[in-house]
Amino acid sequence: MPGSMNKNTIKVNIFGAEYPIVGQENADYIQHVAKYVDKKMKEINSAKPNRPLHQIAMLTALNIADELFQSKKNQKIILSNVENKILNMTKKLEHGINNTLMEE
Repeated sequence: MPGSMNKNTIKVNIFGAEYPIVGQENADYIQHVAKYVDKKMKEINSAKPNRPLHQIAMLTALNIADELFQSKKNQKIILSNVENKILNMTKKLEHGINNTLMEE
């Protein structure tokens, strides 16, 4: 069917429960993401034992969201630094070209 995307249904285990995940990514990627969430939930559970599942899930979601926002912030800083370096190099090249043309 035109316009439809291939979707995979993969069963994953997160924090002792099995979930069918439907996604367009390959099975290995979906498993990788599920293992990451499982690991994060186990870390939260270790730090704050005996919490209800919904609290562990919410704290895990907040931690992963924080990681995402920090990563985006760092990515913007890196991109800005690269843009500044390119701008400086471009100015130096233009200056060098102009000096060369003036000498001719």
